[in-house]
Amino acid sequence: MNRDEAIAFGGSSWVTVGVSLRTRLGPGEPPRRAVQALLRSVGKALSVHFEGRAAARLDAERATATVTLRIPEPEGSIKVCELSVTLLADELTEDEELVVVPRIRAEVYRRKDDVDWLASDASADVDQLAAEIEDVLSAVSP
Repeated sequence: MNRDEAIAFGGSSWVTVGVSLRTRLGPGEPPRRAVQALLRSVGKALSVHFEGRAAARLDAERATATVTLRIPEPEGSIKVCELSVTLLADELTEDEELVVVPRIRAEVYRRKDDVDWLASDASADVDQLAAEIEDVLSAVSP
């Protein structure tokens, strides 16, 4: 293997989804406040979707909601799926409507004997989780 060659790893991905969230700003309302309100809605939707399996954690400073799923596997390892949704402001229209685009990051790895292992077979898991989250985001309303 060439030392300058990238290592193929199918367990991590990020994507800006085809969903945009729109919210109208009130008079004098800063876009940051609207993004934080959308973040709370996204966090609530993620927690409902993963009810009983994981709850969303919110980072208001970075406008990111994070969920970590832990799935026991037969050979004694635990598949860890870390998902984050970061809200990125895209545009502010002339009529004070803020358009926000979510970026999804999904990473899957295995934890066994207190060591995190690459999950090179996780590409399908990552793609499935990203698609699932895109569906969740489609239902979010401000």
